[in-house]
Amino acid sequence: MTTVRSLTSPSIVKAATPNRFTSPIAKGPTSLGSVKTISRSFGLKCSSNHRTSMAMYKIKLVGLKGEVNEFEVPDNQYILEAAEAAGVELPYCCRAGACSICTTKVVSGTVHQPEAIYLEDDQIKDGYMLTCVSKPTSD
Repeated sequence: MTTVRSLTSPSIVKAATPNRFTSPIAKGPTSLGSVKTISRSFGLKCSSNHRTSMAMYKIKLVGLKGEVNEFEVPDNQYILEAAEAAGVELPYCCRAGACSICTTKVVSGTVHQPEAIYLEDDQIKDGYMLTCVSKPTSD
């Protein structure tokens, strides 16, 4: 189980002002139609029964006051997104790895965070991560 310790207060989440990264985005209909229709027009076969398997990892978050939250994260989802889906409030701002609001320390387990541009290499080696751009690679 990946265990991380929060380095900031959850109250920061409530104080953060909405911006273009945290505000909802309206999505319009796509103009391409379905993949099945496009594939047929090119003479390709498309199976609607195709399924991919993904690994699920158990995450345990320990807050500054000792509160513990546990939830599962698929290997293709950021830890922050999975925490929000599980009802866990974590501090964040940019959702791009460019600030430091969501910095946490990995106590055990591993994560993949190639977009963590705010962290220096020595900080990553010391176990720090940004939940907004980190995906689990182990429990």
